[in-house]
Amino acid sequence: MIAAVRKYGAWVRLEGTAVAAYRVQLFLSLFGWVVPLAFMALWNTAASNSGVMTSGQSTAYYIVLLVATNFGISGDIIFSFGPMVYSGELSTLLMMPYSSVLVILARPVVTAVIRSLPLVVIIPLMAIAMNASFTRDPLVIAAAVGLGLLGWISTVAFSWLYALAALWVGKWNGIMGLLSGVQWVLGGLVAPSAFMPTWLAWCMRLSPFWLAEGGMGELLAGVMALQWWMPVSAVGWIVVLGLLFRLAWPRAMRRFEAVGI
Repeated sequence: MIAAVRKYGAWVRLEGTAVAAYRVQLFLSLFGWVVPLAFMALWNTAASNSGVMTSGQSTAYYIVLLVATNFGISGDIIFSFGPMVYSGELSTLLMMPYSSVLVILARPVVTAVIRSLPLVVIIPLMAIAMNASFTRDPLVIAAAVGLGLLGWISTVAFSWLYALAALWVGKWNGIMGLLSGVQWVLGGLVAPSAFMPTWLAWCMRLSPFWLAEGGMGELLAGVMALQWWMPVSAVGWIVVLGLLFRLAWPRAMRRFEAVGI
């Protein structure tokens, strides 16, 4: 066990070195900041006259989403799994002396950490310069971060299930791309749930994407109070998606061997 942990640590360090070497790719990844910042500019104007949230709360909300989306690895999992299958790389990873799921997760997690490092400096400066209004309730802050972490775990499990479609569907790129638009809406990137129609707002709030992104943002911005159904939903998604993944992964690996990829 200890030897496996050491080997996995070495693998993570190797992935970190490889990611850091692609400086141009990391620079390009910073353009992912444009999307939440663009929606921030849009809703800051609308929020000041809405009576639903202030421009300071809107700024705080999108600052949280800027951090959350940078740490999101759904796209990395989904769009990297197919090439691993078709190139034969997955065969090598399955022979590692520890969980191949953890091996495959190493690269997107390391990438997310490295591309998010500039935010340590940028976020405090943005919050001060733009008068972001965050809640100061320590219980709400702790709950929001905890729910965000549970939501992140749920989205990772969901992304794995979604990515496994590459083993059944030949034109997998098309259906993989569908998730991006859905995640933008349900995660709260397009707009906070407070501005959405009631039915759509509840579809958002009961999704794992909202827990990982928009829910954390609305709580930390003081737009929404902590509710009992939030932890229930978060834990429920982890249990359900975890069980589905445990059923789907061995079947997918049998499919991987059967098709001779």
